[in-house]
Amino acid sequence: MNKKALSVVIALTLVATMNGTVLASPLSDNLQITQVQQQKQELETKVEKLDNQITEIIKQIDGNKKSIEKTTADIKLAGQELANAESNIKGQQDVFNKRIRTMYINGTDSYLDVILESNNLSDFISKVDTIRKIVGYDGKIINDLKEKKDTIAKKKEALINENNKLLALKADNEKQLASFNSTRGEQKNLIASLDTKEQALKDVDVKSQVEKYSASLPTLSRGAASSASAIVAYASTFQGVPYAWGGNGPSSFDCTGFTCYVFAHFGISLERVADQQQQQGTYVSRDELQPGDLVFFGSPAHHVGIYVGDGCMIHAPHTGDVVKISPLHSDFSGGRRVLK
Repeated sequence: MNKKALSVVIALTLVATMNGTVLASPLSDNLQITQVQQQKQELETKVEKLDNQITEIIKQIDGNKKSIEKTTADIKLAGQELANAESNIKGQQDVFNKRIRTMYINGTDSYLDVILESNNLSDFISKVDTIRKIVGYDGKIINDLKEKKDTIAKKKEALINENNKLLALKADNEKQLASFNSTRGEQKNLIASLDTKEQALKDVDVKSQVEKYSASLPTLSRGAASSASAIVAYASTFQGVPYAWGGNGPSSFDCTGFTCYVFAHFGISLERVADQQQQQGTYVSRDELQPGDLVFFGSPAHHVGIYVGDGCMIHAPHTGDVVKISPLHSDFSGGRRVLK
């Protein structure tokens, strides 16, 4: 019997024995193994929570990067606007200076000379009005341009401050991510150590036990494609596939990527995030669980698996592990039945 076939038989055995005699587990009589399994489960739960936190931190970092890119572009644009405003002010001042220079070349030193050269009262009044308009126009344009320049300068300063805050937030998030990854690495090493210890204590031939019951297992039919047995059997074929954050299958999975992939095979669409999957279907308590139900851990959920019976689930646990069948964790927070 090859590895995948054995995995399916194991899962279906759990389903088949839900209402009958459950296979005796020699491990339950061994206090040492039970203690090791409990320690390992606690560590795995911590790693699952860390993976969930890491997912959120990575999302925040991605969001920070996009915000920083936008703010940087806005700062560049504000710099261009500021340069344009300064150029416009200089241009307007040049126009004013050219006007004065032209008057000087023509023998007039100032606007006052223009007024004094009036031929009569009417000409005097006309020139005074014209000069007043010219001076007012020049002043208004320059003042408007200066106000615009000040506004743009303040906008640029605010954008630079915002960008600095975003960079600091990004640095904090990256520091937190590094800390999470470090802690996760330490806990993964402890889990690996416990795996080795557990394996050293095991003396049960699981294969022989499964084969003992395999003759009585139900046969899957085409018409039962959406049954619990079919879902559990299909999910079991992925045992050994490595966990990877963001893994959507079939070469790698994270916890929700695994449940989405399995149920999509049977035409059932699930949300991609654990706490959103936790809102789908119908709630079921631990006592009401049936094979094929989704099982959640934490509230809001940080992890999800597929119930296979006998207090066990198949799931993609955490980084460094693979899809496998495990006992339900102690922080079980409810099941959801999504089978149609």
